Amino acid sequence: MKKSNYPSLKLGYYGVGIMTLAQVFAFIDRQIPAMLIEPIKADFGLSDSQIALLGGAAFSVFYAVMALPIGYAVDRVNRTFILGSGILVWSFMTALSGLADSFLKLFGARVGVAVGEAVMAPTSVSLVSDYFPENKQGKPMGIITSGVYIGIGITLLGGGFLIDYLTQIGGLTFPILGHLKPWQATFMVVGIPGLIIALAAFAMFEPTRRLPVTFNNKKEEVKTVFPHIASHKKTLIPMFGGLIFMALIFYSFTFWAPTMMLRTYSLSLSEIGVVLGLITMSSSILGTIGAGAMVDYLRNKGYIDAPIRVALFSSIMALPPIALIPLINSLSISWILIAFYLFFISSFAPLGLLAVSGVSSSRVKGQMAAVYAFLMMAFGLSLGPQLTAFFTDFIFQDPSKLSFSLSLTATIVLPISALFFWFSLSRYRESVTKLNLSNTN
Repeated sequence: MKKSNYPSLKLGYYGVGIMTLAQVFAFIDRQIPAMLIEPIKADFGLSDSQIALLGGAAFSVFYAVMALPIGYAVDRVNRTFILGSGILVWSFMTALSGLADSFLKLFGARVGVAVGEAVMAPTSVSLVSDYFPENKQGKPMGIITSGVYIGIGITLLGGGFLIDYLTQIGGLTFPILGHLKPWQATFMVVGIPGLIIALAAFAMFEPTRRLPVTFNNKKEEVKTVFPHIASHKKTLIPMFGGLIFMALIFYSFTFWAPTMMLRTYSLSLSEIGVVLGLITMSSSILGTIGAGAMVDYLRNKGYIDAPIRVALFSSIMALPPIALIPLINSLSISWILIAFYLFFISSFAPLGLLAVSGVSSSRVKGQMAAVYAFLMMAFGLSLGPQLTAFFTDFIFQDPSKLSFSLSLTATIVLPISALFFWFSLSRYRESVTKLNLSNTN
């Protein structure tokens, strides 16, 4: 397609900027429970397996369920309105988490956060595909998904100090709401700023769709995504398999890392937050943007399977550092290993979206991104933290062995991930070629 068919770079990167900020706030709101594990456990008398539900099932199940209808809407109606509405919902529900006075109420509020955040994958894939040509989508997608790690980094850097400060002063008292405990006040403070980003999202430019979505009847419209999946199932099954197993350790480490360092080295949350936050923002952002740029480079060299090639390499390279962490007794070396691990595993976010977009026609990009999000949430986020908690509670039976549990999780899932990517390489090429021929005709 001609370059003139796409919006100006200024409009495109303005949208990228807003979506990046949205990712930042999404992951601040998503990650903050990982910084509050111990006080929430103490208040409600929970085990590691129970607390993992807040970072796993409470979020993932409802995110997964809502991603599918949201993906359907993204392929048909104004995407910037959907994005702004989602940001509004998840920011409000994060603040509402601060009013929870029972585990059930907190669980419900986290469900609301999940429903709002389910807009991110479908809208970002669909918008980027209409803002930029295919061989220039890797960099903007890498930038958008770098917001994941900026958000995690900010949570770790500022979250530890915020929680320590609120703990020192005994929480906050709000008019009408009354007194909130330190962990409750933390949710309230971090939820409010996202409302401003929602307004900016509503003002984003809505690009013209590359191929207008038209159907002869409602029956054809509803069933469009299912024939697409059936037509490319030999590609999608191993591709999604690799991404799911990569997601298992991605989400598990993200959830458990602060607590692992707390239990292993008896550091304070603020000490952990500063170092882990800086490492996350530097290593993960470099890894994310680098992975996107590498996909663009390989595509320009003629490698149409570029997202899968880079994912295969990343899954292999992420294993050694995380496997070695529990065997090292040095705090400084542990931080170095975490930095190397995060550089490679963080590529999971942009590579998954780029891989899905590459084997999706314009009619189903939003829905296919939703299917991807559904699988990552239903299996990756639901099972990742829970699997590691299972190893801690029932295999090692010692909370101080959390680092061994994370290492064991990675040692099991990353080789499986690499194997799936290896199987999907040739099939991915076949699907891309098939789609290109169909678009030409």
